[in-house]
Amino acid sequence: MQFRTKARAVDLLGKGQIADLPTAITELWKNGYDAYADNLKAELFKKGYNGLTKSYFTISDDGKGMSNSDILDKWLVLGTDSKSRAETDIESEDTLWKRPRIKAGEKGIGRLSVAYLGNPMLMLTKKIGYPLQALFFDWRLLENYNLFLDDINIPLKSVEKLNTLESIFADLKNEFLLNFEKETDLDNKPIWEGKQIELKSEIVTNTKEALLEAPVLDKIFSFFNSDDSHGTLFLTFNPINQILELAENDNDGLEDRKFVISSLTGFTNPFKDIKIDVSTIFNINKGIETYDLLNSRGNFFTKSDFDLADVYIKGEFNGNGTFEGKIRIYNEIIDYSYTNPRKKDKRSFYGAIPLELGYSQGEEKSSSLTESQFAGLFNKVREYGGLYIFRDNFRVLPYGRENADFLNFEQRRSKRAGTYYFSYRRMYGYLDITRERNEHLKDKSSREGLINNAQYRAFTNDAINFFVTLAQDYFGTEAKQSIFLDKKKELNDQHEALKADKAREKAEKIAFTKSLNAYPQKLDEHQNKYRDLLNILDEKLNNINVTYSEVESILDELQKMDLDFKALIPKVPKHYKPTETQKERLYKFEDKLNNYFELIKPKRDELNKKAQDKLEIRDLKIDFSKKYNGYIFSLEKALNENRQQLDEKFTSLSKEYRERSKRLINSLSENKERVINEIFSKEQVNQFTNEIEMQYNSLFVEAERKLFPLVNHIKRLKFEINQEEVEGAYKAQYDQMKYQWEQTRDTAQLGIAVEIIDHEFNQLYAKINNQLGVLGNNEVVNSIKEFRFLEKNFKQLEDKYALLSPLYRISGALIKDISCNKIFNYLLEFFENQILEYNIYFDVSDNFRNHIINIKEPVIHTVFINIINNAIYWLRNKEQRVIKLDYLIDTQEIIIANSGEKIPDYRLDKIFDLFYSQRPNGRGIGLYLSKQSLNEAGLDIYATNDVKYNSLKGACFVINKKVN
Repeated sequence: MQFRTKARAVDLLGKGQIADLPTAITELWKNGYDAYADNLKAELFKKGYNGLTKSYFTISDDGKGMSNSDILDKWLVLGTDSKSRAETDIESEDTLWKRPRIKAGEKGIGRLSVAYLGNPMLMLTKKIGYPLQALFFDWRLLENYNLFLDDINIPLKSVEKLNTLESIFADLKNEFLLNFEKETDLDNKPIWEGKQIELKSEIVTNTKEALLEAPVLDKIFSFFNSDDSHGTLFLTFNPINQILELAENDNDGLEDRKFVISSLTGFTNPFKDIKIDVSTIFNINKGIETYDLLNSRGNFFTKSDFDLADVYIKGEFNGNGTFEGKIRIYNEIIDYSYTNPRKKDKRSFYGAIPLELGYSQGEEKSSSLTESQFAGLFNKVREYGGLYIFRDNFRVLPYGRENADFLNFEQRRSKRAGTYYFSYRRMYGYLDITRERNEHLKDKSSREGLINNAQYRAFTNDAINFFVTLAQDYFGTEAKQSIFLDKKKELNDQHEALKADKAREKAEKIAFTKSLNAYPQKLDEHQNKYRDLLNILDEKLNNINVTYSEVESILDELQKMDLDFKALIPKVPKHYKPTETQKERLYKFEDKLNNYFELIKPKRDELNKKAQDKLEIRDLKIDFSKKYNGYIFSLEKALNENRQQLDEKFTSLSKEYRERSKRLINSLSENKERVINEIFSKEQVNQFTNEIEMQYNSLFVEAERKLFPLVNHIKRLKFEINQEEVEGAYKAQYDQMKYQWEQTRDTAQLGIAVEIIDHEFNQLYAKINNQLGVLGNNEVVNSIKEFRFLEKNFKQLEDKYALLSPLYRISGALIKDISCNKIFNYLLEFFENQILEYNIYFDVSDNFRNHIINIKEPVIHTVFINIINNAIYWLRNKEQRVIKLDYLIDTQEIIIANSGEKIPDYRLDKIFDLFYSQRPNGRGIGLYLSKQSLNEAGLDIYATNDVKYNSLKGACFVINKKVN
């Protein structure tokens, strides 16, 4: 007698043992890794993509692949044990000449998880030096409980040439359909009966309808595109709905997509320095787009995220209940040891398990991170937070998922968060197990976690009690050590102070914005009223017999409006930094107000003189006296209003101080009589003395924190020091430092990118330079205008590259005397089209034409190109489009000016900062590089609105000698 195996047994071992979709994909990826693949990919081709009439799903790896005999002797043999014997591998052709790997699979049935993905299936696999192998099968055939394994034929064929794949695929389908021709078994019983008949019909129909459409064929051909290609690709023709729904954007399947992403992300351990060099991708091909599903909800954790943790734990469980390691609480590191007092039994020894864990505070105010750092980490923790388990650096599912809180953190927190500090949703990190160290911690056959044996129970008991005790020691509301609570309180207080400051800044911002919005109307009203008063005054003064009484009220009103003139411009709060748009509006307001003043002042002066001529000295003295008193009154009014506000604030603060003080005193004194009456022994005297002292210390600390700082602040105030200006200056300095840091970071990233491509650019420049040199020796070519232009442009491009990488200088442009007239003619050629299109006029002085500059030609050309290019942009909407080039002999300065937009005074220096630009889509690099390259040549450039230079009242640049 011997066992016979029903086909259904394979179905139970395969699809029946897979818990979910991510587990199925993970099992196949593990097999790919075990086959020495470096790239593991899942890919959904959604119906409609590039004209597809159906949806398809593929799983592929670029591992060693299989030959015909490998499939027959290994892949189709269940329970192959070679995976558990990693020592049998040696670096050879069989490992693709890679270092031998510890196998990720262990049971020899992971390959059957492909049945979970849908049906039917085509497997294509190729080993180096062997032809492509094609295997077709529909796993649902195994669901027939009347079939034995030896009744089933799995068609397998070699594909010598890829262009024959379609015909071979048709042969495979026909051969597979032969499985359904037999109607009865040896006992003459029907093989297909009852509901199985419907299953048979569905399998046959799906097999006949299975097609290799063009986009899918392209995928296959690109994967196996040469004789040296290797790897395995599974193609599923009718993917399960769960796969298809991953491509949807609706909210219905949001949780399921999140579940799949969180399960497949972190396939290998990203938290360790030594990482497994394997790439995992899950592409969604839908419509006209392709994107990686695994990155669609943000990047996964990296080891550097531990640096951002407010609480960081690193250590090791020894397998017998003891943890040894270090705890970092904010910036303080503590050696920590814990031993679980459970009963020790060698049968519960689970082996050493390292732990590394970061913990993110739930509120920004309790974190030491910056706002952007906290937001970035918070988003990661929200998406992927949890405690992961990795075996031999491969993730063990379901640990790390949102619902896989196997140490019951949230269950304990629901009872009392103040005692059970740790939350599963706020942590990120891993437990590191291996087959060698932790041989008794094994996966369930369903891959739904570790088997609940004695070793697993001992470990979870140790881990749970470790976290409970650690919380009691440092993190609970009644913690034995106050390190965490003190620091958290300090951060909370700082946060509240900053929050209050931001609220004040926000209020000032709103008030400033309102005043900006209201300004145009106020100015118009002031201007119209002022003009009307001047006209009325003019009319009255034209009267020969005008008296003072007739014009007195008009003169009074004009003086009042003169005093109100300065108050028209909105005041910028000291604590608030206006936006660039607001600065621009403010600048235009000031410009408009000044223009208004310049326009109205001659008329006002004329009427003042006219009034003096018409009025008697007595009347003029009366008017002068009233003006004098008007100034005094205006000053008194401003001072008194502010003094009144000061008195009110002092009264309010003093009242609040008394009330808070009274509450603190009452807290200490209210129980005095009761406590004294309860004392009946000497021991109680000591006990109550300690309690009162503790209460006093607590209340005094509160006073030091909330009351005394205000008094100290007021004591430090002096009329000689403008506290608001000091705070504003420090804030501006902080904002500038922050801006410079962001610039530095961006520059560093740019530098890294340049460093990566530097070598390739070096060779490319050398080749182009050499080819230009060869062409330049040809008289015919050299006479072509476009070639000379190309040569000059290349020199400019080369010079900019040399600025970024000064160690590489290709052709070495020489410093020489360059005529400014030659520069001007070059600009006319360079901007020929724009000059004609926008009808731009160049005003070029003889001094400029005759001036000589000693510099590298590409450098000075690039500087002028940058400035003229910007000028053309800002000139486009002007009626008069003039660019002026001049040279001042006395000061040895080159002037480049235009009649376009004037540069606001506050921007004159900023425009040379790296990445600063006001042009839409501008990069803010041109002027920065121009200044840098001129500085290298001993020259400098600056922008100015000085009328001495800026005669066109637009943008004006001055090039002069650099002052050391």
